[in-house]
Amino acid sequence: MSNTDIVRSLYAHWEGGENPAEVYDADVEWSMPHPGGQVKGRDQVVSFLRSFMGAWEEHVMELEQVRELEDGRVLVFFTERGRGRSSGVETVAHPAALWTLRDGRVLRFEAFGDRDEARRRAGLDRA
Repeated sequence: MSNTDIVRSLYAHWEGGENPAEVYDADVEWSMPHPGGQVKGRDQVVSFLRSFMGAWEEHVMELEQVRELEDGRVLVFFTERGRGRSSGVETVAHPAALWTLRDGRVLRFEAFGDRDEARRRAGLDRA
């Protein structure tokens, strides 16, 4: 299974309300611009994602582009739509994520609210 296949499958699992812990490396690093979104280690990532996903009454991520880079990292552009469970507030965002994998496991995930910043961090002038 390619790195892009693994990343696509994770988004599909999340859409189904699943979070397969076995795909994360024991020392995975997770970085999101959301409060508390800086965590390290499989247990902490699983716990963070459970809390994050539980905050939504509705939550959809539509993949727009999944691109494997020359160094094996995967750059993802997606649209994220959600409605807060307690607030009822609807949101739409167009973030990006940069995934680092080794031997079929996620070593690092970094999310960006700014796609241009994601391109820069990926080493691309234009994506």
